Amino acid sequence: MAAHFTNKVFCLTGAAAGIGLSTAKALLSRGAAVGICDIREKNLRSAYDCLTETEKSRVLIHPLDVTNRAQVRDFLEATKSRFGRVDGVANIAGTAGKSFGLRELWEISSEEYDFVMDVNVRGTFNLLAESMVPGFLEPGSSIVNLGSVASARGYNKGAMYPASKHAVVGLTKSAAIEGGSRDIRVNAILPGPTNTELLTQATEAFGNMKRPSAFRPMQRAADVSELSSVIVFLLGPESTFVTGAVWAVDGGSLA
Repeated sequence: MAAHFTNKVFCLTGAAAGIGLSTAKALLSRGAAVGICDIREKNLRSAYDCLTETEKSRVLIHPLDVTNRAQVRDFLEATKSRFGRVDGVANIAGTAGKSFGLRELWEISSEEYDFVMDVNVRGTFNLLAESMVPGFLEPGSSIVNLGSVASARGYNKGAMYPASKHAVVGLTKSAAIEGGSRDIRVNAILPGPTNTELLTQATEAFGNMKRPSAFRPMQRAADVSELSSVIVFLLGPESTFVTGAVWAVDGGSLA
């Protein structure tokens, strides 16, 4: 399988840590080159510093804000200029909001709503729109968007988060229809609780509530590698007839 990724190039957002960094490492281990970006420049450079010298030669780092379309365009063009092609992108940047959504509808400020929608929806749209410019991606390319189990249900509080993740699914399906005739596949994954810094912060924010993993059939949170392996599969040549699909990678949360 590793040989299938040799000389391939991928662009990843939200890649300074967690699922994004795990995906970057998985692609590098298979021989691909990657452009990685994140708004947290210090974390992005720390992630880069942890790579081997061989891996670093196949990595471009590019700090950016995914809500800024011009910055997204610059990132994509910089990656293509450096490596000569782009074979796929993964929209992994996202946010649960500064309060982790622990507010009822009437308590949510317009500023917090805008922040979550900007990162999760506008950020996804920006990468989709710029990467799907005719001629930018190689034929047979793949795009993977990061939804959430919240893409398939509502929340008791923090309605802006599931609203934003439902929108990611809508963008995914529409982009898949547009891209089909151009041999561009577009899919989404829906993670459940995953062992990242975000899960730790969310658990602390919920206080006395049980850890989210306690409510899953598999009784644990996912390791980031369990998410990145599915992203790599969807980016690769073993999923060439999969498009417009929404993959729950959630330990049975939505069963």
